Amino acid sequence: MLLTVLVVIVVLAYVVESLLDNLNQSTAKNPLDPKIAGLYDSKERERSIAYSAEKTRFGFYSATFSTIVMILALTYGWFATIDNWVRDRFDNQIVVSLVFIALLSVISWWLDLPFRLYSIFGIEAKYGFNKITPKTFISDTIKGSILATLIGGALLAAVLWLYERLESSFWIFAWALVSGFSLLMFMFGTSLILPLFNKLKPVEDGELKNEIVKYCASQGYSLGRLFVMDGSKRSTKANAFFSGLGKSKTIVLFDTLIEKLSTKEIVAVLAHEIGHYKRKHTLSMFIFANIQTFATFALLGWLLGYPELSTALGADISSFHLSALAFFILFTPMNIVLGLINNSWTRHNEYQADTFAKETYEVAPMRSALKKISTDSLANLSPHPLYVAFNYTHPTLLQRLNNLDQ
Repeated sequence: MLLTVLVVIVVLAYVVESLLDNLNQSTAKNPLDPKIAGLYDSKERERSIAYSAEKTRFGFYSATFSTIVMILALTYGWFATIDNWVRDRFDNQIVVSLVFIALLSVISWWLDLPFRLYSIFGIEAKYGFNKITPKTFISDTIKGSILATLIGGALLAAVLWLYERLESSFWIFAWALVSGFSLLMFMFGTSLILPLFNKLKPVEDGELKNEIVKYCASQGYSLGRLFVMDGSKRSTKANAFFSGLGKSKTIVLFDTLIEKLSTKEIVAVLAHEIGHYKRKHTLSMFIFANIQTFATFALLGWLLGYPELSTALGADISSFHLSALAFFILFTPMNIVLGLINNSWTRHNEYQADTFAKETYEVAPMRSALKKISTDSLANLSPHPLYVAFNYTHPTLLQRLNNLDQ
């Protein structure tokens, strides 16, 4: 019975995702609002529509493949087969769980590799966005694997140790451990992890830095950690982001952003990022994420007491890793609901950050920056509202422009 529920959840998640993608494509050619109608000429509009269609079609193939593999794995007990293979070679339960999860990760990585390669070197390259070389891809893969093994493995081993020692109450301490680690990454991840993959350097002296210093001084913002990152190493798309709290707060501007935007537009983007800090968005989202993690661990701690989670996957012996796997499949519908809530909140925060930039700097460069960033990435200017609700962490371009006009 539980196995049937797991399969149904996997199928329904696939159906929902496919329906949303189809809805989004159905509005791609809709007439545009006069505010954004002139952003693309006819040729670029066709490129934007084609880019969106190709990504959607490829995403459908990828999702179909992964869904079929998951259904077969559940139906034919492949997870239990891997579990038995590991148990034949190791006795320690922590080692069994670690090896099982490592094997599952490696298998998933290899199955996904052809899709990832085509997405990067096929679609993104076709539309002029990809800058990743095979050497960079291999380097990223090696570094990422080493980090995942060292950090992820150590964290998982600690959680498993807590589970063996504390059983039903392990989840409280496991949550505290994971939350502490996430806080560490939130505060210092940009300094500790990002430099392994990208070069960060301070903004050079000149007009841009002078304007930035002038604006930050007007807002009482201590400009200590402002970096330019070599985003062009991987993509032509422009971006910026904010991370950290207190003295660790950091703003990172992609070099592609500096290349494509004027000085005033860059300062407007920076004002938007500072708006997130001033409105305490980063702190509130971090707290909310940890509340969700707490609830998830509490539910996991409760359900791990039911061996049916493991036996539903075909196992004879109940185990942490199989029960956790079944739990996270069961948790999929709740994840969808939480995704709707989180996306709605982050879109609200984006509105507030845009408004902050408008009120503390200038609205015109903020508007032009948003337009340039959207059109430069061939963004779909007429996405379906339901697709936006489920998938967008930022409002659409038209919604952001309307917000700036209020």
